[in-house]
Amino acid sequence: MNTSNNALTEAVYYILLALVEPLHGYGIMQQTARLSNGRLVISAGTLYGAISTLLEKGWIEQVANVADSRRKEYIITSAG
Repeated sequence: MNTSNNALTEAVYYILLALVEPLHGYGIMQQTARLSNGRLVISAGTLYGAISTLLEKGWIEQVANVADSRRKEYIITSAG
């Protein structure tokens, strides 16, 4: 687990809040907008860059989803 540079950006903070339940990318974008009362609108590029970083740090993990293997869902870990 990479623990360097643990400062949270606003986008990362809301992504982690959104992932208290398993969500896919579009669901994360919707939930972060809801949680921030529409103030934060995350683009797909920002989201997937953040997801990559959060996976690398071990702050989130991909949830095994047998029903639809194309749709990746994520959830926060205890480290996150």
